[in-house]
Amino acid sequence: MTAAGNPDSSPATRICVVGESIVDIVRSGDAVVEHAGGSPLNVAVGAARLGLAVDVVTYLGPDSHGEWLRAHLDASGVQNVHTATGVDRATSTAAVTLDADGSASYVFDMHWQLPDSFVVAPATRLIHAGSIATVLEPGATQVDALIRAHAAGVFVTYDPNLRPQIMGSVKLARERVESFCSLAQVVKASAEDLAWAYDSMTLVEAAQHLLSRGPELVVVTDGGASTIAVSSSGVVEFAPPRVDIVDTIGAGDSFMAGIIAALVDQGVVDAFAVDRERALASIDVDALLSFAGRCAAITVTRAGAEPPWRHELG
Repeated sequence: MTAAGNPDSSPATRICVVGESIVDIVRSGDAVVEHAGGSPLNVAVGAARLGLAVDVVTYLGPDSHGEWLRAHLDASGVQNVHTATGVDRATSTAAVTLDADGSASYVFDMHWQLPDSFVVAPATRLIHAGSIATVLEPGATQVDALIRAHAAGVFVTYDPNLRPQIMGSVKLARERVESFCSLAQVVKASAEDLAWAYDSMTLVEAAQHLLSRGPELVVVTDGGASTIAVSSSGVVEFAPPRVDIVDTIGAGDSFMAGIIAALVDQGVVDAFAVDRERALASIDVDALLSFAGRCAAITVTRAGAEPPWRHELG
């Protein structure tokens, strides 16, 4: 039986993750350490370590940072990495400062675009996108077009992962978020995302607002506080496991990878192409939150975005 509870799931279901790859340059006191990062890259790594067949569409510069990130993806089991060529721009970086409680703040230096000739593999059953890649041009418009071209038959997950430092006005970010929500079946956002984009609403109200844009399920994480999941059936709360935190870098991305893996384990993703209504109705939200929460709990006990491998989940 798989970790999320379905004995018949296929661990080789192919997914495509679209978005930025970043080198996190982490400062904590006098120490400076570099980690692989970027929300979509972290999700791709997490999903591959959980046994999925993962393709990544990203931007890696022609430099040592780009080579390092490609090696990190390869070592984590990502099968194919597609990146724009002929672009003389450095691999994106983020200067990360850790507070005393392990929480992180970011300053970005990045470039984002898709490779011109990329084609989604025919066997792809799920596309995940989010973060800066869905807002920053020239890539954001390309991501939107890519998902719209495949949304009719492919399961879509989306994580806004809002970054006010680089995403411009809250109005523009909100418009982009709601547009991508209209294309997705499952949306994962953080309490911090929703507090910035919808500061006049409670978390539940903001999640319900996003739900009204079209997804089947909206999940909101809130650090060590309870996670909430909102669907047409109501609101479900989940208390994450208590662990000793090293830092929170990549925790939300590991949670997102866990959501994707749980959807595959439950047979939802593969069934979606055959009967989308029945597939969506079969989502076991409690099992999904439990599995994703365990993935995130392991990640925060490690420095940097280091999501768990499937065997570490027991």
